Amino acid sequence: IWLKPPFRLEFLEAWDFVCAATSGGEKMAPLSDDEAVGSQQNKEVVEQVGMQPKAFTEEQVEELAKHDLTSKMTPFLDRHLIFPIFHFLEELGIYNPTHMTRAMLNLLADTKMIDFAVDKYQTLGEEVPESLNEKREEVLLQLSDSRERLMPLLKILEDQERFQKVSTFKSLNELCDEFGLEPAILDDLVHYTKLQFDCGNYSMGCELLKHYRTMMSVEESSKTSEILSCYWGSLSLFILTGEHDDASDILKQMDTFFEDASKMSKREILLQRTWLLHWTLWCIFKADKVNPAVVDLFLSEKSLSIISLSCPHLFRYVGACLILHKRLKNIVRDTVWIVHHEAGSYADPITRLLLALYTDVDFDEAQRELQKCATVCQGDFFLVQHWPEFEENARLLIFETYCRIHQCINIRMIATKLNMEAEEAELWIVKLIQNAKLDARIDSEKSRVVMSKAPPSVYQQVIEKTKNLSFRSTMLLSNLEKKDKEKFIGS
Repeated sequence: IWLKPPFRLEFLEAWDFVCAATSGGEKMAPLSDDEAVGSQQNKEVVEQVGMQPKAFTEEQVEELAKHDLTSKMTPFLDRHLIFPIFHFLEELGIYNPTHMTRAMLNLLADTKMIDFAVDKYQTLGEEVPESLNEKREEVLLQLSDSRERLMPLLKILEDQERFQKVSTFKSLNELCDEFGLEPAILDDLVHYTKLQFDCGNYSMGCELLKHYRTMMSVEESSKTSEILSCYWGSLSLFILTGEHDDASDILKQMDTFFEDASKMSKREILLQRTWLLHWTLWCIFKADKVNPAVVDLFLSEKSLSIISLSCPHLFRYVGACLILHKRLKNIVRDTVWIVHHEAGSYADPITRLLLALYTDVDFDEAQRELQKCATVCQGDFFLVQHWPEFEENARLLIFETYCRIHQCINIRMIATKLNMEAEEAELWIVKLIQNAKLDARIDSEKSRVVMSKAPPSVYQQVIEKTKNLSFRSTMLLSNLEKKDKEKFIGS
């Protein structure tokens, strides 16, 4: 099959094993203060791997390492998806470069990316093991043999006129009879695609798997394992080739599949969905244009329940979505309520920022947590590119929340809350007013902002009154059933 089932977490070893620096079990440790600012040895290693050395104090390194979620994320990711994260950590420079390189070699051990592994040994200044050269010959032979067996089908795939007939067939047997193919050739196609994937040839693997999915679509009686295997393979290849729109489509199809997966146990579905939520992060934070349906899927009630049960560390990205996507304002309070109840399982500056704003209404604490969020985003593979927008939107949330409970606001005071200079804050507020994001005016003589209190619309009042009606009805029914049961037992 394409991937080992996600419910077998030994598919990818935990971070403690992957990041062992030596066979003796030395863990990949953060740089010391001297190493962090760039010792000569580390500079040489950094230059060899093409990174720009970054200067961090020991305190900064510890803070970045403390908020690093790699140890929690890796058990739910394919090893090929971990390579970009490791590359980001290499460039960040908070871990020892030698240990990082050895961690990469551990990940490469079960792939067929021989040249990549050779480069890593050369980076360490070590002799390339002879076993790698032997493995290279084996891989080349496997590719050649697999391509030879697959040649009749590859010729059909290259002929657009013949391949267009595939969708007209009613079964795989009819397809094979029409083109004179052996039924086992489709298994050969999967094997060849997996070989290309293991070799790091993601583009070719992506195209081959698209053809495989087209041919499998004519067979209605496909096994659950085959469908899942195809989904996971397609999703990983779309992510690795940067085709996030196609990856988003696969995510939605997988969500529908799990809804209707009657043959799978609840435990299997839970763990499959846990994997899916982790992989969704690429489509939300790495896509040029985010599909709103994917964000809604990630923040759905079912997804939040799964996050609470099996991966509370994803609340960081729940909070990031609430801040980065302004259209989600209507669900912020309800979602923050869930984050508040799970604060004992997971908390970081991003979740604490939202709690300070919407639960504690503590603006000084919100401002302090926003400053810490800069460190979190700087050391997060998914959030690093979003920090400017994150900071801007977070400031807007703080300001809007403050405005709800104050009619006149001193500009110097709000500048302190937003961690800005007074002149900078005034200019920022002027831009908000000009862009019609704020119903207010500036009183320059008294250096204050005067808010215009507009009554809520009738529609908004109805929404506020009824949004929890379903939940309250469910609780009422549950209490009535409980009382009836107590009366029955008593009689």
